Amino acid sequence: MLLIPSLKKYTKKSPIQVISEAEDYYIPLSSYRGNMNSIVKEGEKVKKYQLLAQCDGVFATKAHAPISGIVKGIFHLNDSQFLHIQNDFQDREISIDCLSIDNINQDQFAEILLEYGIEGAGGSRFPTTLKYRENSNKIRTLIFNGVECEPYLSADYVLMQYQTKEIIEVAAFIKKIIGAEQLVFAIEKQNKELKKQLESVAKEKGINIKVQLLPNSYPQGGELQLIKAITGMELKKGSIPAQYGILVNNIGTLWAMYKAIFEGKPNIERIITISGNRCFNPGNFRVKIGTPIAHILRETNNVWNSEEQIIVLGGAMMGKVISSKFIPINKGSGGLLVMQKNNLETNNCIKCGLCIDVCPQKLMPLEFARFNLIDDIESLANYHLQDCIECGACAYICPSQIPLIENILDGKKKLINSH
Repeated sequence: MLLIPSLKKYTKKSPIQVISEAEDYYIPLSSYRGNMNSIVKEGEKVKKYQLLAQCDGVFATKAHAPISGIVKGIFHLNDSQFLHIQNDFQDREISIDCLSIDNINQDQFAEILLEYGIEGAGGSRFPTTLKYRENSNKIRTLIFNGVECEPYLSADYVLMQYQTKEIIEVAAFIKKIIGAEQLVFAIEKQNKELKKQLESVAKEKGINIKVQLLPNSYPQGGELQLIKAITGMELKKGSIPAQYGILVNNIGTLWAMYKAIFEGKPNIERIITISGNRCFNPGNFRVKIGTPIAHILRETNNVWNSEEQIIVLGGAMMGKVISSKFIPINKGSGGLLVMQKNNLETNNCIKCGLCIDVCPQKLMPLEFARFNLIDDIESLANYHLQDCIECGACAYICPSQIPLIENILDGKKKLINSH
């Protein structure tokens, strides 16, 4: 684990603002595994909330229209596909009704999550429905993850601050549906002011919750690290927490579930933090899924100068540097960072071992880089590369500026292709 600057002071006190509608939207067709298939055709008029794309199988999910407009076709960028919708600004929408939720069971609840396109908002985009499918193991502990350990990001913080009643209401509903024994909200100690607020609202509604304060360390918000801190159980990467009586959801995911369950609205928008050391107008914003990055930067009076800046989609540690203005916000995008471009020189590994010290999975990142460069696939597997959670702590601490995460991702591709 690692102590890093929070850098949230620029946005923690910023209320949720709204990004105005763009002229064009690019709905990601990628999913947790593979791609969704478009069910609308070029030239077709679509309405807000209308189903646009879906995929079947174990990791099934769906995408819906954030606006009304005309389908312009499939937009290809690098290895990704996006459904291009041109906004007609008429705000035509399909009729939506609040769901009848008084007597639904867990399987019906899971089906609602699928139909409304609910995915993990913390970055993974794991289909939330999978976590709530009936299983033989009773869920004892239901954890809502408000540990926003990435620097700069405060989207989950402001949801808990400004949407407290909604967050508590849907959390209690979920606890009842799955019959959990304990409802836990996990937040960092630096956000301890939220503890009293969450507990006060829960008490008003007659709901019993536990708010647990956790260290301001990185990556404390990782699912495995969170479970260990709260329950003492140490699970391996790839484990299914539900098999151990534990279920974890991100706060952003919880808000999307509220919109679906209590308002009948598909997952078409999310809260993001816009910040960074070259950001001119930091804050927290409600933005529609599929909104191009260029539109968001214009709306917030930020300039994209590729010679001096980089734009990061996500957080400073696990986010991805983007190269095209057409790249949109997706369901897992918690932030958009405007950062100073630093041309750092990479040096040889000095075997200091710092990357090993900070690795939350107790792995050896320096060896991953070495084995990847010489295409030693067998050693990558033997050193448990697949257990890496790609948190970036090793790359952050490395004094030689070795691109450890790039090597790790490349090594994982080689492992997959070797089978």
